[in-house]
Amino acid sequence: MAMWHKAVMAAVLGVAVASAGGYAYAQADAIKARKDGFQVFRTSMGAIKKVVDDNGPASAAVAPAEAIAAQAAKQLAHFPAGSDKGETKAKPEIWANWAQFEGFMKDAEAKATALATAAKAGNMDAVKAGFGALGGSCGTCHKQFRND
Repeated sequence: MAMWHKAVMAAVLGVAVASAGGYAYAQADAIKARKDGFQVFRTSMGAIKKVVDDNGPASAAVAPAEAIAAQAAKQLAHFPAGSDKGETKAKPEIWANWAQFEGFMKDAEAKATALATAAKAGNMDAVKAGFGALGGSCGTCHKQFRND
């Protein structure tokens, strides 16, 4: 093989290895980003649960509900195709049923927004109902799309 052929082959191989490494890094990065996002959900749900358990004040549920709504709006971006590999609880069914998964995430966003609105109005009964509805939305998605 001519010397220039070896150089070209080495360059092609180097690009392939770098691309594969970049792909693996991108997948790991997406998984970390979505775990961080779901941590916002967990922490915020815990804060809202405390408001519910303490029976108020409703206003204390505004910020955590808004945090969940904001995170839900951007959480889908952390599920690029193929990121079901690695250290994740995401089931491959997410990508096979993307429209349904997207609907669940939009439902969580809407329910968190409604909860924040109820909290701003000072309506503890609506905050309690909203907390239950949001938790139900999370649970429905987990049952279908999360490995426990």
